[in-house]
Amino acid sequence: MTSTGTSTDGSGSSGSTDGTGGASGFERSAEERTYRAAAEEGDAADKRVYGEYLVGRGRVDDAVRWLEEAAEGGDARAARLRAVTAKDRGQFTVAAHWYRTAAERDGDCAFGLAELLLERLDDPEGAAEWYAKGAGLGSVECRTNGALLMLRQGRTSEARAQLEQAALHDHVAEQIEDRLIELADRIDHYRDRITELAALCALPPEERPADLDEQVDEFLEDGDERYEPFGELHKEPEWFTSYPSFLPDAEKAYEEAQALGDPRTDRCHGLLYYNLDRYQDACRVLEDGLRRHPDSRTLARTLSAVHLQYGELEKYEASLLPGAEAGDRLQQRRLGDHYRDQWRLAEARRWLEAAEAGTEGGDHDGDHDHESVAASLAELAEAEQATAPALDTQTESRLPALHAAAAAGDPAADLELGRLMQTLCRYPEAVRHYKRAAADPGTPHAPAASYALGRMLYEECGAHEKAVVPLYLPAAKEGDLDAIEGLGALYVRLDEPVKAEPWLRKAARFGRPDAASWVGNRVGDDYGDMEEAVRWWMRAAKAGRVWYGWRASMQLVRWKRYQEAEGLLRLAWTGREKKDPLHEAAYWLARALHGQGRAAEAVEWMRTARDVHHIVRRGYSGFMLTTLFDPSMELAKLLVEEVATPEAYEEAEILLAPVLERSPQHRTARHLLARVAEQRGDLDAARDHLEQSYTPEGEEGGPLLTAQQVTEALRRVLG
Repeated sequence: MTSTGTSTDGSGSSGSTDGTGGASGFERSAEERTYRAAAEEGDAADKRVYGEYLVGRGRVDDAVRWLEEAAEGGDARAARLRAVTAKDRGQFTVAAHWYRTAAERDGDCAFGLAELLLERLDDPEGAAEWYAKGAGLGSVECRTNGALLMLRQGRTSEARAQLEQAALHDHVAEQIEDRLIELADRIDHYRDRITELAALCALPPEERPADLDEQVDEFLEDGDERYEPFGELHKEPEWFTSYPSFLPDAEKAYEEAQALGDPRTDRCHGLLYYNLDRYQDACRVLEDGLRRHPDSRTLARTLSAVHLQYGELEKYEASLLPGAEAGDRLQQRRLGDHYRDQWRLAEARRWLEAAEAGTEGGDHDGDHDHESVAASLAELAEAEQATAPALDTQTESRLPALHAAAAAGDPAADLELGRLMQTLCRYPEAVRHYKRAAADPGTPHAPAASYALGRMLYEECGAHEKAVVPLYLPAAKEGDLDAIEGLGALYVRLDEPVKAEPWLRKAARFGRPDAASWVGNRVGDDYGDMEEAVRWWMRAAKAGRVWYGWRASMQLVRWKRYQEAEGLLRLAWTGREKKDPLHEAAYWLARALHGQGRAAEAVEWMRTARDVHHIVRRGYSGFMLTTLFDPSMELAKLLVEEVATPEAYEEAEILLAPVLERSPQHRTARHLLARVAEQRGDLDAARDHLEQSYTPEGEEGGPLLTAQQVTEALRRVLG
């Protein structure tokens, strides 16, 4: 049959079986032969059992055929496992196909399909449909997760009814119910306490409690036995993304807290909106707070930081000036750094020297703040000695015409001016031009302008990843490979691997080695699919990331795919001076060569492995160090078993002598020495080595074996 699961992402085939047991070179054990025979002669359940056996041993390629045949035979568990393996490999449409084959009758498949639609295929409506169908089939997970989706959609009453039913059978649903109660109680507690404190603040000064300021501080900063402090609420934005129905009550609490007269409440309110990625609301709250508390450095600093994080450079500069002019050393230093980055060096010096001479309002008290200003001044001094960025004469002469064209509405002129102003480090001006060029999404220059703006703000101006993701998207969707990889990297830094994965897979398929290495790590480390990981690591290695050649080749050697491993290991060895762990490539290369029957070369590389082993050991500690391979022992085995010359025997004896000093009963060492003695015709010495290797720990050495037992041991050891 034609396999629906054949790889569609360009990472490699779905695998094939052969007489050795599979695409990865595994040899079939007696146990596996039994499973395979049952699968070949049996029904769908037998095929599924064999597929599960193979997946459990990391042999997904070989499992595909059996799982698909079992799924087509009506086995829902096989369909689910086949879908999971496809999903882990980024084959989302393939995964959806196999989930759908059983989702109408199997709650677990319905759940898997709903999760896939929600998390990977951006189809919340489809997910809701399959959560409902799965719940009807008795899937508790579908009922619970369907309720969570309802909560995120603001369908609170429906969600609570679902959770109430699910909680009878699912501790997760019960925990969600408890969390909802906790959040409601917490906000109610805050509002009650705010009412109490506001009433005290409204009293005439002479009637207020003497410790009122301490009570407000405790409410904002310390909390009480039951709840976290009010000032911590903004640090948990996921509460309001998961349970948005509570946000209006939280907003009311912040608004009511204004009556306390403390600017910290406005700061926390603004930061909540910032953490929810609501820039305009964050600025509105902070600006309103500054109108009530015009001398608040906390609010002014927070507002300027928010502007910078969102790349609003003109607003950033404007928000720094009042604080800098009022003597806030932190704002003075920020303003000085901002001007230095734009090569406005005279203005930068003015504000940095003011920050150096100031005595209050710094980042921190004490020496640390002075060190920060000193570092900024040192960077400024370097800039003053350097040549400012400039355009060549020909480009400079084109500026008037470009400005005229841009003023007339030419987006291409704006895009070029944005790039030129960026070259000159005139970032606010570059922002204006890029934004104008990107303003109409329907023009051909808009995606490039948006991406150029996002990249400049992120890489050169200090904007936050979440602020520039929307700017990368248009170019990524248009197929710009730099934007595609950059967008994936942004999601990785935002700790959103599910969103990063499709973009980085796409970049990896088009030859980007860093993307390929990330995908390999993702499927290998997170999903445990080493076959797929090796394919991606090999791509990364061949594109220049030799580290991943080493990772891939170690697995290839274990799979006895020695010839494939050899080239990668030789490549990895070339990078050892840059990365110490790559010295280990010598050991694995020796094993790869030995596996190909090239004993003389294997011996030379094992000698090299022995010579660099002290470097390899630096990368290991604890249990991993105690179980680390010993190249000296491996070399001795090669010399005795493969080379087998008098000179090789002498070298092996030298290598094994320290081993016996550390462990007199080391069985492998004794067996090797017994073989050397036998080859020299010294059967008494051979027998002595064997007897010592079998001496129980703590007992005296002696003739523990009968003559017949010694003969049998010699046959086993010496062949």
